[in-house]
Amino acid sequence: MRFEADAAGFNEYTRVIDLEGNVRLEELSPEGKQLKLVRARNLTVNMASRTVIAPADFVMDDDTGTVYGRSGFYDYGNSAGVINDGRFLIKNFVFRGRSVSFDRDSYTYKRASLTSCDEDPPHYRLRASRIYLYPDRYFLAYNTVFFLGKIPVFYFPVIYKPMGRGTPFVSSFFPGYDERNGFFIKSNYLYRVNPNIRVKAYLDYFARRGVGMGGEFDYRQAEKNISNISAYRIREYGRETDRWGLNGGYWHSFSKFNESDPAQYYSQAFFRLISDPAFNNDFFRTNPFAVSPDKQASVAFTRKTNYTVTRLSAYGRDERDPAGTEKFHKAYESAPRLDFNTVPFRVLKLPVLNSFSGYFENAKDVGVPYYQKKGRGAWTVSKTLPLSRRVTASPSVFYDQAVFLSTASATENAWVGRYGGALNLRYDRMWGSLDLRYAYTRRLRPNKLSDDLSAADKGQEADSLAGDLFLMPRSNAYFRARTSYDLRNYYAASFSSRLSPLITEVYYAPRATLDLYAQNSFNFASGNQAFVAQATAGGKETYFGAGLANYNTDSEAWIVSNTFGFRPWRTSKWRAEAVLRYRAVPDHLPQFKTFKFFEKAVTLYRDFHDFRTRWDFRVRSGGVNEFFFFVNLKMNDPVRYDSLEEKSRQFWRPWRQEGAVRD
Repeated sequence: MRFEADAAGFNEYTRVIDLEGNVRLEELSPEGKQLKLVRARNLTVNMASRTVIAPADFVMDDDTGTVYGRSGFYDYGNSAGVINDGRFLIKNFVFRGRSVSFDRDSYTYKRASLTSCDEDPPHYRLRASRIYLYPDRYFLAYNTVFFLGKIPVFYFPVIYKPMGRGTPFVSSFFPGYDERNGFFIKSNYLYRVNPNIRVKAYLDYFARRGVGMGGEFDYRQAEKNISNISAYRIREYGRETDRWGLNGGYWHSFSKFNESDPAQYYSQAFFRLISDPAFNNDFFRTNPFAVSPDKQASVAFTRKTNYTVTRLSAYGRDERDPAGTEKFHKAYESAPRLDFNTVPFRVLKLPVLNSFSGYFENAKDVGVPYYQKKGRGAWTVSKTLPLSRRVTASPSVFYDQAVFLSTASATENAWVGRYGGALNLRYDRMWGSLDLRYAYTRRLRPNKLSDDLSAADKGQEADSLAGDLFLMPRSNAYFRARTSYDLRNYYAASFSSRLSPLITEVYYAPRATLDLYAQNSFNFASGNQAFVAQATAGGKETYFGAGLANYNTDSEAWIVSNTFGFRPWRTSKWRAEAVLRYRAVPDHLPQFKTFKFFEKAVTLYRDFHDFRTRWDFRVRSGGVNEFFFFVNLKMNDPVRYDSLEEKSRQFWRPWRQEGAVRD
């Protein structure tokens, strides 16, 4: 120990030193490094018991932080002690305790409180019966009450938070109200098991519906495995069955079976399963599949070499039953299905490229009550011929064989062949390209090697000329137009009827903060089919987006979608995001026959001294009238970029907002 003081007294019999006035007491390592510094008005040091007593106010500093105490006792031989009315400053946190005991690794606070507010009195605090603090690792608080000023807001049994090292745990709460579910509070609990694994738990209370529970699991190991699964279930009041959702998938690369095998083996799966079509719309409103009328699942195993890709898979899809909106009906199922493809290859050193693709499956289509065994394979021979510096010809021919194996006594096996070819002429320039393509496909009679002339289409499946113009005068703009002309002669049709819709699209980004896009589909026989346009301007926080769409299925109506992000004024602490989607039928502008919003939503953001807040209001067809708010303490701000969170969000749920922990 080393000390400085205005006055000092030493008792050689008891080996006690009394220090008074501007006391500085240092604990030093054997190498002379300062371990602790105690500053006080007076101190008593007992060199025999290696203890220090502070009878009045003191301050103690070490590499973990600063401790203030009303009085205290320190055993520097064992690096342990007790502080009365202690206050500990570490990073941006303030820990207080009526009694604080400590040792080399930890502090235990009794009748404690915690805040990250640097005001006195603080704007908020967490009062706890006990807090265990492990500096640079974590703290754990029991029996806590959150106070806003002097007002108790809510109660937490346990709070855990990492502090630099350890495994992050974050809890979030979303109180709110919506017309269907009544008052609700949604809670999320996120735990980072290790750099590759993260789990979340959901616990929700809906006043009119009951308690919902769920969770999410993420695992990511580079080049080896990417997995995600989320589940949710709720037994609503008055219902005898659960409502539930299960989403996710995986990609997994297998190790080589032996060193002599150069092939790669991997498996992947995807599933989006829900108990009924309205499930997401009732409980997960920001999910883009909220009103999706289907559920589906698939799993596949793949073997890939330098020359071939072999894939064994199963897939199923259910769609909303037209007869009952709360039910599904099977739309398609394939189990199993085998796909085989090759990369282009040469045969006998001939100057052409060959490729093969085919599949065989056991499938059940919509409206068919039994499974069908069927397959198809196509062999293609192609060649690329440079005709000049700017013109390239790409001719190809193929033979396609389909087979349907009998699965019912009333039917027999059917082998149906097809043959044909294509020729593409491409003209290339720096500003773009022009493609002219001719395609021909002829179908054979079932189980015969002759053209299917007895069929209504005379076996003429394709005979067309197509054009595709692509112009890109600058890197920030392009124009594209494409159409085709049907040459088949088995039926009589006008010139305009033989032309496929002319599809044109244009994109222009005059600057980094402005994108313009439009696409139109025009049928020469029946008129315009569809028009879609989108304009986006601005940055991350201040932006404007406008979408416009018109379809021939509802030709009078225009679907408009607007998105906004702005601050009411430049120095405003509030920030807003809004979405407006509506259907408008114009009469004589500015008059409308019909003008109806089918979705309105606004989100407000405001950062306070200690909090970040978000306020959401949403009105949407399907009975959605919802409000909720989210308050996040700034002490929960991440201290570093979470690559697992961000990569998982981009891969599995790109619609999820950055920083959001659920949909």
